[in-house]
Amino acid sequence: MEQLKNNLLYVKLQERESKFISMIEDTYRYSKDMLPKMNNIFNNYTEHGIDHSLRVLEYMSELINDIDALSDLEITMIIYAALLHDIGMVVSDLEINQLKSSDKNETGMKYSLIYTEYKDEKSTLQECFRPIHGLRAGKHIRNMKKQSLFCIPETEGISFADDIADICASHTESNEWLKLPTC
Repeated sequence: MEQLKNNLLYVKLQERESKFISMIEDTYRYSKDMLPKMNNIFNNYTEHGIDHSLRVLEYMSELINDIDALSDLEITMIIYAALLHDIGMVVSDLEINQLKSSDKNETGMKYSLIYTEYKDEKSTLQECFRPIHGLRAGKHIRNMKKQSLFCIPETEGISFADDIADICASHTESNEWLKLPTC
């Protein structure tokens, strides 16, 4: 957690004595526990555990020109997006079995057709789940049992879970995916 606590954004929240600090620490622990579970399929990928998420957070922090212009909620959402953006790469044995038995993933990709191309179960599973891991991250966040991690302190049940879910879902989408306002 030391790397998180040394991050510019986290330090700013500490200086402000933000009520989001304990929630961020709980989300960090959740991510740290969950992300290694992606290794059942993605163990030959570059490391996408908590260290990767913290590197992403560092890059995001470097892009901010005026941290003082951001609210505690905005800073918290940046941290959450970094911590949770790859959570959709965690795939359970049940999901693997369902894919194989139904032959399609959430977007209709056919396991059997991809297997014909790769002729390897692990590569096939990677190609079925990697392209949609953003979508899966959004779904995971919306279904998390710890929804209290997304409640804005000192409000009556106002949650930013859907916003974080959308941000994480966008991770694997094109610009066309954005919901642009019409004129």
